[in-house]
Amino acid sequence: MSETYLAHIRVYFKPGIHDPESETISRALGRLGFDQIASLSAGKFFDVNIEAGDADDASKIARQMCDTLLANPVIETYSVEIVD
Repeated sequence: MSETYLAHIRVYFKPGIHDPESETISRALGRLGFDQIASLSAGKFFDVNIEAGDADDASKIARQMCDTLLANPVIETYSVEIVD
């Protein structure tokens, strides 16, 4: 019997990859007076409800989604968290 699991998926650039969106946001925040920012990284966040037999299966399916479509493995990395 399958249950529905919520997967929080975060996709972000690997270290050293040029990230113009993050640079633009960081500069804009600095101009707005937020001088405390040491670094900033923008990324993508997905909430996916997955029907699976257990949390491990749900995590495996989420990782397959990332490897197939949600993340570019050449320049991005991702994390998957299954929420109970």
